[in-house]
Amino acid sequence: MTQLRFMTEFQNVNRIAAAKESFERANPGVTIVIEQSTDHYESLRAFQSEEAPDLIESGGWSLYNRERLFVDLNPYVAETPGLEADLYAGPMRIARHKGNLPGLPVDMSVPLVVYKKEMFDRAGLAYPTEDWTWEAFIRLAKSLTLRNEDGVARQFGFGIGLDVEWYEPFVFRNGGRYLSPDGTTARGFVDSSATIEAYRLIVEAHRVHRVIRLPDEPSAAGHLHEGFAMVCGFMWFADWLIEHKLDDQFGVVGLPHMPGGERSNMIYMGGAGITTKSQHPRLAWEFLRHYVLELPSWQLPLTRSQAKARGLTEHRIWSRYMQELDDVTASGYYLSEKWNSSRQLINDDILKLIKEGADVAHTLRSWTRFA
Repeated sequence: MTQLRFMTEFQNVNRIAAAKESFERANPGVTIVIEQSTDHYESLRAFQSEEAPDLIESGGWSLYNRERLFVDLNPYVAETPGLEADLYAGPMRIARHKGNLPGLPVDMSVPLVVYKKEMFDRAGLAYPTEDWTWEAFIRLAKSLTLRNEDGVARQFGFGIGLDVEWYEPFVFRNGGRYLSPDGTTARGFVDSSATIEAYRLIVEAHRVHRVIRLPDEPSAAGHLHEGFAMVCGFMWFADWLIEHKLDDQFGVVGLPHMPGGERSNMIYMGGAGITTKSQHPRLAWEFLRHYVLELPSWQLPLTRSQAKARGLTEHRIWSRYMQELDDVTASGYYLSEKWNSSRQLINDDILKLIKEGADVAHTLRSWTRFA
C-alpha cells in the first residue's frame, strides 16, 4: 500500500475528500491521508518533521516563494500534452517563481464591479460598459447615492471593504505598484506618483464625494446586495448571489479605467504543491493534477477546457470573471511576507486617511518601511 500525505490549511475539506475517494478508486493500492494545519507556521513545522507531507495546500501564495520547499512542477506540465496552452496564463505567470513552478494555483478570485440593475433603471442611468473611466464611475456613484433629510444614506453608489489589497487593483490600473517586481522593496513603488494619485482618488470617493460608506457611518442601506448600486465583487460575492438565485438582478463589468491607463487587476489565490521531501513525487503529481485540474469545483478553474466544460465561458456572470484572469498581476500580498505581515498597520493608516484626512503622500511614503 502506497500512502500520500496531503496537508491543507483550508478548513473545508469536502473537495479534497472527494478527490481522495475518486483517486483511490481509480488507483487501487494508493491511500491519500488528509491532514490539516492552521497556518504557514504549522505547515512549515510539518515539512521539517521526519514524516513530512507529500503535498501542501495553502490559502496564501507566500509559502510557495520559499526556496527548496516545493518541487518544480514545470517538467510535469511540459510533459502533459496540451496542458500549458490550456492553463490560464495570468495565474500561471504569477505562480512561476524565478522560473520555477512550486505549486498550482487554487481558490482564485479577482475583483470586478457587480451592479444592481434595478437601481440604474430607477435612476434612468445606462449600465456601465467596459470602456468606462474613473470620472464616469464617480458620476454614476454620486447619482446613485441617496440620503434622507438627516444625511443618512439609504443607498450607496459603491461598496468596497477598507483594505490595502482591495484598493490595489485601482493602484495597478493607474500604473502604480506597492512593491518592486521581486518584492524586495517598496521604495520607489508605494511612494510613486501613480500609487499616491490612485489613493487620493479612493480617499476622495470616501471623503469628498461620499459615495462609499465611511467607517462607522450610520446607514440605512442594508447589506451589500441590498442597498449598494455597485459593489467591488470578488468571485465569492458573485457565487453567493448565484447560490441565492439573486444573480438575475445584477450585471458585472470590469473595473473603471484609471488615469494611468493600465489594464491590470489583482488576484487572490492559494496554491497546492509537492514537497521536496515526498518519496513519491510522480504519484503526488498525478493526484495533484486530478485534484486541481480534473475534479469539478465551485472555484474558478485553472484551465480553459474545464471552464468550457462547466459552462463558465458562456455564463452571463462567470464568463467575465474567467476573462479577467488574463489581466492579473502579482500583488504585494504574494511578493513579500514582510509586506503581508504589516497589513494591519497599513489598514490602520488607511483608516486615518479616510476618517481623519491624513496626508496621502506622507502616509504612503511611510509605508516604504514595510518592505
